[in-house]
Amino acid sequence: MKRIEVRVCVCAHCVNSGAMDIVESVESLQKLRSQLRTGVSLKLNANESLCERDQKEISPLVIVNEERIERATSDIVMSRIVAMIKES
Repeated sequence: MKRIEVRVCVCAHCVNSGAMDIVESVESLQKLRSQLRTGVSLKLNANESLCERDQKEISPLVIVNEERIERATSDIVMSRIVAMIKES
């Protein structure tokens, strides 16, 4: 089974830049994935310490597996996850 881990920074800058929208989108995909019964495990981790320092210019920061996505949006993150699911 392929694993996809999505880590979303939830520091103040990232939350103000839309991180919670990304979290909600990934959660909805988790529910949909279980209904579709794909062979992919999707894990979501919201973590306040992903930004090493005050980096509001890269907010929100998301890491999908080992791919770092700066100034992430729900659309960008969801597209990357869907592409990974299709690759499996």
